[in-house]
Amino acid sequence: MIRALPPFAVAATGAVAALLISLAAVVSLLTAPAAQAQTTREQVIAFLGEVENQIERIATAQGRFMQISDAGQIVRGDIYIARPGRMRFDYDDPSPALLVADGRFIGTYNTKDETSAHRQINQTPLKFLLNENPDLANGVKVLKIERVAESVLVTMQDRRNPNQGQLILVLDTQTLELRAWQVIDDKGERTTVRLESMAYGVALPDALFQRPGF
Repeated sequence: MIRALPPFAVAATGAVAALLISLAAVVSLLTAPAAQAQTTREQVIAFLGEVENQIERIATAQGRFMQISDAGQIVRGDIYIARPGRMRFDYDDPSPALLVADGRFIGTYNTKDETSAHRQINQTPLKFLLNENPDLANGVKVLKIERVAESVLVTMQDRRNPNQGQLILVLDTQTLELRAWQVIDDKGERTTVRLESMAYGVALPDALFQRPGF
């Protein structure tokens, strides 16, 4: 498959570049002197606005993923995204797992036992990736912004429902391309998803995001 130019690549100039250059000031929000606090908050809001813009630019995407559990278990598979609201994880054999977000619910399925569990998207941290309007600047509480190697990590939780867990976005420092995310659920368990060989703007059939018939 030809890897399409990611939508993030067109935005890493001008204001975005300036925001990334001033990342150290953003990271120091919690320890900044009172005289600097207002300016730094504005930088945080502007930075989150740019991250939100990048997420909104994802219409469809397809690629591979590597999922790492809190215990270190690694599984891989194919990932499909069709924003807003839809996502599919097809896990490689021998795993019988399947995850489908159909626009309203996220369902986890065991295709061998034909069992399933469902939650509303808006009751999970993934809503910040899948909702039509992520509203990162207003709807979330930013717990941490840090630079690690060539990535920017943004840790957030729902401002009104912190018990839903936390979402950590892992972004490329130069383009703000989404490279990975981590979900910390309401039990404190962390799941990491790393994206690989992603292609954007691809045609995806609606059938991919339909629930299994069991």
